[in-house]
Amino acid sequence: MWRYGLASLVVATALASTLLLRPLFSYPFFFFFFPAVMGAAWFGGMTAGLFSVLLSTLVVDYFLVPPLYSLAVKATDVAYFGAFVICSLVATWISSAKRQREDALVDARDQLQARVAENSAELYKSQTELQESERGLRFLAEVIPQHIWSGASKVEAEPAAAPLPEVLERVVEFAVSLVKCDSCFIYVLEEDELILRASKNPHAEAVDRLKLRMGQGITGWVAEHRQPVAVATNAVDDPRFRLFNELPEDRFESFLSVPVLSRGRVVGVMNLQNRSPYQYGDREIRLLSTIGLLVGAEIEMARLEAERSHLSEKLVERKLLDRAKGILQREFKMTEEDAYLTLQRESRKRGRSMKEIAESILLNEDIRHRRE
Repeated sequence: MWRYGLASLVVATALASTLLLRPLFSYPFFFFFFPAVMGAAWFGGMTAGLFSVLLSTLVVDYFLVPPLYSLAVKATDVAYFGAFVICSLVATWISSAKRQREDALVDARDQLQARVAENSAELYKSQTELQESERGLRFLAEVIPQHIWSGASKVEAEPAAAPLPEVLERVVEFAVSLVKCDSCFIYVLEEDELILRASKNPHAEAVDRLKLRMGQGITGWVAEHRQPVAVATNAVDDPRFRLFNELPEDRFESFLSVPVLSRGRVVGVMNLQNRSPYQYGDREIRLLSTIGLLVGAEIEMARLEAERSHLSEKLVERKLLDRAKGILQREFKMTEEDAYLTLQRESRKRGRSMKEIAESILLNEDIRHRRE
């Protein structure tokens, strides 16, 4: 309504101005009506402009073109009156089209400014995330080796302690301090089997006992393909998932698994889980994958050290057993097989290891020689 009211107002103003100045001119003039129809089209649009042309045509015919106060037009004035109508329509179209183009330009400028502002915000966010990632990577590269090797130095100072559990425990602590999770497992690859060696939550019945084959479950898939896997919700529904009843964490909603690598070779897998649905972001996946790359060598060295220590213990035990068998063979005229069976029988009977039985025999032999 305001558009038609505006058209009526500008036409009325043009008529009033023309009537006031009519005594000064010998022939009717319509100059004020052109700005009126252009203004109506500019501010009210094409519809208001056409309405103003119609009103202008009527008032000009009625008040200005002879015979006055009549809608009739003399034959001699038809061309003059027709030229006015045509010029009014052209002026209306030009004004309306120009206003539409300017409005379109304003809208395009506003959209461009909004898009630039949005892109600038995204760029700033990306730069911020990139800077945080770079700081995080530098932090990991500097801190993780120190963190792991500080534990390894403690292990070397205490020969009775196993180095691998110490290293894995520190890796778990470090990982859960950087990435949100309710559970963290580390599987170590040993002779084509992934063995659960460390857990954030205590699982005495599963740690060092739970085993997976390569390609079995999400964990085995990650080890086989050397690619991370992130499941935001209903992880148990993933076709690759393998359910273990002894692990309550297998009922958790979200699951993130990354390979632990050393020189491009898989040495283990690290799993993070959350009770509630959780969308792991690219930054968290990259962060945990970086941890897997940085600690892979330390885990592999700790595992090899544990194997070396175990073999050394086995070698020492083998030497003790051989010496004990030799004493039994000499003293009781036994064969090597009978001596071994005797050690084995005494071990079961007394509830002690064969190594302890062998040490007892050697101690007794040493005491007897000293008395002699």
